[in-house]
Amino acid sequence: MKKDEFQIEDLISVLSECGLTEISYEENENLKIKIKKSPQRKVVVPKEVVQPIKEVSKKEDNVKNILSTGIGKYFYENSVKVGDKIKVGQDLGYIHVMGLKTPLKATVAGEVLEITVKDGGVVDYGKVLLKVKATAR
Repeated sequence: MKKDEFQIEDLISVLSECGLTEISYEENENLKIKIKKSPQRKVVVPKEVVQPIKEVSKKEDNVKNILSTGIGKYFYENSVKVGDKIKVGQDLGYIHVMGLKTPLKATVAGEVLEITVKDGGVVDYGKVLLKVKATAR
């Protein structure tokens, strides 16, 4: 492959990274590419909704959340299931986006109480993926 050649994934990457909704590329009369995406709406969560969630987590001090470290699809089928005992640093699956697999590592040790996303489900940065009953170190 020549240096000046590219892949459509490169254009999609530029589109996402720059926050654009449309990008066009023309090399000659035979090669014209136009990619569009619908603009994403930002969801604003009122503070009243966030407060009760924090109060519930205070009551259960030994329940810790493992959060998403990126945006993409979370795959865990062969890595972890509810009831598993996990250790800090253990693989809990991976987040897949645009051909890249980013491993998700346990940040706490304990027992997996709940997996909040189905296998292959779309996740956003900071979303709760697993709830773990933390054990004493």
